[in-house]
Amino acid sequence: MSLFPNMRTPRLRSRSHSLRRGFGTVDTLLLVGGATLLAWGGLYVGRYSGRFDANEFDEIPHGPAPKVIAVAADPNAVIFRSGLAVYNKTCVNCHMADGNGRPEAPYFIPPLAGSDWILAESPNRIARIAMHGLNGPVKVKDAMYQGGVMNPQGQSADNPTGLTNEEIANVLSYVRNSWGNKASLVSLAQVDAIAKEAEKRAENWTVEELMKVPMSGGATASAAITPDQLKAALKALPAAELEAVLKDLKK
Repeated sequence: MSLFPNMRTPRLRSRSHSLRRGFGTVDTLLLVGGATLLAWGGLYVGRYSGRFDANEFDEIPHGPAPKVIAVAADPNAVIFRSGLAVYNKTCVNCHMADGNGRPEAPYFIPPLAGSDWILAESPNRIARIAMHGLNGPVKVKDAMYQGGVMNPQGQSADNPTGLTNEEIANVLSYVRNSWGNKASLVSLAQVDAIAKEAEKRAENWTVEELMKVPMSGGATASAAITPDQLKAALKALPAAELEAVLKDLKK
């Protein structure tokens, strides 16, 4: 029996009832938004990093590897690489990496870039210079260079570590096609023929002597690749192209 019969006892609401009433619009939006983000994240990871590879994060979709297109190797690349190596070993200190020489005093070394000597019809004169050297002044691109002596670079009894005829052919081919120069390649056959003509030469050439050497004649530029260079070029070809070349040669 209550001591206060007229006083009402307050009804206590359960906690679960209170929480149910408090679950409103904001809670719904958060739930839907979170679910959406999780779904998007799952799709993203599945599409771009399914193999757990760092490269997958570039967002490039998976697909077949691009088709490899066979490109024929440049047979002259072997010659130019060899010529560049010879140039860097033998010529670069005087004629410089850009082929512009050292025209200032006290050097007076003429350029090879744009040189009328280098771009001549045939290598009859420049091959002789490379082999036996040059003594005295020389006119290049309408400018006179009073330089002294260019030492012989060719291999000989006095210079057993000098350049072989093939190295001379390659380096001349390189300088005739570098720094804007464009001329025919120099073949080993051409250099061999020139070396045979001047095999008794022991002293440096002078400009006066070289001007008497004809600029035409000798082996043609079509012979500019040696058997060894041809083998290297063929080895660089893709298998399918090499097979096609060999079949064509058998016809």
